[in-house]
Amino acid sequence: MKKELKKFIIYVIVVFVIGLSSYFFYGSYQSSLYDGRVTPYIQEVLPKISTWDPEIVKQCMASEVLKTVTDENLQNIMGALAQIGELQSIGEMTFKKKATGGVSDLVQEPVITYTVNAQYSSGEVKVTISLLDKGDSYKVYHFNFESEALFK
Repeated sequence: MKKELKKFIIYVIVVFVIGLSSYFFYGSYQSSLYDGRVTPYIQEVLPKISTWDPEIVKQCMASEVLKTVTDENLQNIMGALAQIGELQSIGEMTFKKKATGGVSDLVQEPVITYTVNAQYSSGEVKVTISLLDKGDSYKVYHFNFESEALFK
């Protein structure tokens, strides 16, 4: 009985280690697929978003997203985010995940999410940006700015 229990525990540990290793390997593999193409795009689009100009931001956004956001809402969002200040530098970018989203339930496109450490005039800001992969280009699907300047 003890021998069977020991074998079972070892089996569970081995399965857990293989599963955990596979998870991290797959994440690393996905990251390697996108890093070379996505990071230059983020370096291009983050300064545009950081102008806090709704018209410029609209040019970067996926059409699917623009259908759900009114001009007034976008104006309010950009006005609130302007408290962060001017973008001074873009730091480390980290692949977070790949999911699906897009046009409808029938047509799903990859959504690639990165976190970016950026320096703004108000201080350090953590930016989460999700990009809709259109095959030959990207469009901004979602963004989030975490800054203490927004809570003052």
